[in-house]
Amino acid sequence: MMDKVILICATGRSGSTTLQRILNTIPNSNFCGENFGALNSLLEFYKKLKYSSVNNIPGHFNPATYEKIIEKNVKPSWYNSYDFVKTVNMIRSLIINLFKNTETTNVWGFKEIRYDNGKINLIKEFKELFPQTKVIIQLRDIRSQVNSGWFKNDRNASQYLKKYNLELHEFYLENRDFCYFTTFEKMFNIQNLRNIFHFIECTEHFNESEVDKILKNNIKD
Repeated sequence: MMDKVILICATGRSGSTTLQRILNTIPNSNFCGENFGALNSLLEFYKKLKYSSVNNIPGHFNPATYEKIIEKNVKPSWYNSYDFVKTVNMIRSLIINLFKNTETTNVWGFKEIRYDNGKINLIKEFKELFPQTKVIIQLRDIRSQVNSGWFKNDRNASQYLKKYNLELHEFYLENRDFCYFTTFEKMFNIQNLRNIFHFIECTEHFNESEVDKILKNNIKD
């Protein structure tokens, strides 16, 4: 498909909602908010299906009859009757229907903050399903972040954020070919925002006046 697919992967209280709003100024776009990590569960499902169907069936044949499994000397414990390719296409179709809200929408995605404890690596599964995917990693200076929102009442916030920020930053370093790294602090730098639009191949849709309206919200508190 020719659609542009962009994901915002961020930590909580890092300005990801504001970045989502900025991207929604792009014509024919639809950038959704968080899904409480539901997509992570779907990507984990896809990853496990791939492991059971592709990694454990010689020749990657699937579906196969029970008799064929026995004939090829494959352990019948790995026998399944679903069509792996058809199932993957259904997963892809489900994701498209979740975020491509109209026929004319050709730039879409979502933002999520629930990628800690290694879940950020599930984005690789998403990119297998949609090779054109580009990812924006957004973090925030921890010294400000720990005093924002729900983190203010969490004595373990600093330790949690240090670990989580490191995971996201390492993912960016390992996948620079499809990732852009930015921060809450850089959000107020117009050139950085222009660079983001260039990265997602939407340079011509950068509307500085619309972006400025969004940035004038009192989001620094």
